[in-house]
Order: sequence, then structure tokens, then C-alpha cells
Amino acid sequence: MECVTMTSYSISINGGLHGHFKGECGLRQGGPMSPIVFLFCIEYLSRMLKERTSGSGFSYHPNCEVLKITFIAFADDLMLFSRADTLSVSILLGWLHDLEEASGFTVSPTKSNIFFSGVYGLLKEELLRRVGFDMGKFPIRYLGIPLAPSKVSLEQFAPFIDSMRCYLQRWNHKTLSYTGNVELIG
Repeated sequence: MECVTMTSYSISINGGLHGHFKGECGLRQGGPMSPIVFLFCIEYLSRMLKERTSGSGFSYHPNCEVLKITFIAFADDLMLFSRADTLSVSILLGWLHDLEEASGFTVSPTKSNIFFSGVYGLLKEELLRRVGFDMGKFPIRYLGIPLAPSKVSLEQFAPFIDSMRCYLQRWNHKTLSYTGNVELIG
């Protein structure tokens, strides 16, 4: 049974085997199973975060307190929410560390941002130093859609509207079957 658990591969070039490398367990980032595994891990870790935040001194973001929202997950992206105090941010950072340990997913500091509202001076500097992320600026774009804590203006939607308009114009000029049209829409 050892051959089932210990795989190795060679490459056949012109009929001859060249090189040996071991197979590894895991999923490729961006592979079709990656988001599903991420969601399984998030489900487990959301329960862990709920445990950590209850009775620990964690302070919810003022707009998230009623529903007790601490994060939102999209495929393999996360948005975390808390009040801007060192204890709450430390709890979230500890949770991110647990996420890395449990799932193998890692936080990329170069692709991550922290956003503030009404936080200034030394506290802001301390939190920036602690998390190690760049400070983000609203509105942000997620999958082409502008996101902001306040109402988003029509001008901020202009790039998205223009790309959709171009897409629909290209589609209008194509003569496709009904099935082809359904595929373009989907």
C-alpha cells in the first residue's frame, strides 16, 4: 500500500524516462477545488472566530455590531471588520494566523489593505504597524464593482458601465444561435 501514499513522477522524452520528482498533496491556487476548500475552512474558522470574539473584549465595527459581523468571504477573498482598537485587531490577526495553519492559505501583505474611518494619529500608526498592510483608500474595486462605505457616485461606476456597454455591443453584432446567446449572457 505504500505506492498509494508515496507517489513519484518521471517525464518521458523520446521514449526515455528523465528525472524523478515526488508527488505532493494539496491544491493549486486558482484550481477548481480551491474556492470550495476555502469555504469549508472558513466555515470551521468562522465558528472559531465566534468563540474568540464572545466574552473576549472584542469590539465590533459600529456598522456591524447589531448583526455581529466580523468578516465576509468571497471565493478566496476576505474582508474583516472590527472597531479600531488594538485588542480587536489582535484577535483578528490571531484568527488569520489560525486560518493559515488550518488551511495552508496565506495572507499576502502586498495584496491586503486596512481601511480606517474616523481613526487618526498614534492609534492609526500603531494599527498599521501591527497588521503590516498598506492603508487602503475608498472606493475600492472588487470584480470591477466600486465598493465604499458611503453612497457610490455614478462616475465611480462609469468604467463598469462602459465595459458592460462594449460587451453588449459586441454581442449585438454577432449572429449566434439561441444557445450561443445564452452562453454569452452566462
